[in-house]
Order: sequence, then C-alpha cells, then structure tokens
Amino acid sequence: MTFTRMSDVTTRPDPMIPCKPGAEDLEAMNNRITWMEMLYKLEGRDKPDHPQRGLYTGLHKRHFSTFPGTDEN
Repeated sequence: MTFTRMSDVTTRPDPMIPCKPGAEDLEAMNNRITWMEMLYKLEGRDKPDHPQRGLYTGLHKRHFSTFPGTDEN
C-alpha cells in the first residue's frame, strides 16, 4: 500500500487566504493589496473628483460577486 502526503494532493483554493497565522503570509497579504488597488482604480477612486477618493471602505463587499470563482454569501 502506498500513502500520499496531504500536501501533495491539496492546494490552497484562493491565493488571498493566508496559510500562516496573522499577517505572516506575505504572498497572501500582497495579493490582497493588489486586489484592493485594482478595485480602487476600477471604481475611479483615484480621480480627484470622486467623492470617496482615498477610501477603500466597502470595495470588497461591493465587488466580491462581480468576478468568477467567488463563493461568499
């Protein structure tokens, strides 16, 4: 009988989910920063006349179901 290690058959489903405690997973934290920056620019919040310029509040909640592969409720 041959045994397979779980690490050989499983992978993280989402690159933004940390696999280390707290903010130690630098790859996941950098992915989150990139994601939020993309949403910020997508809404035009980088433009001087946007009423929410400089705010990241509500971006993820507003856009989480816009992109395929999201499964939040």
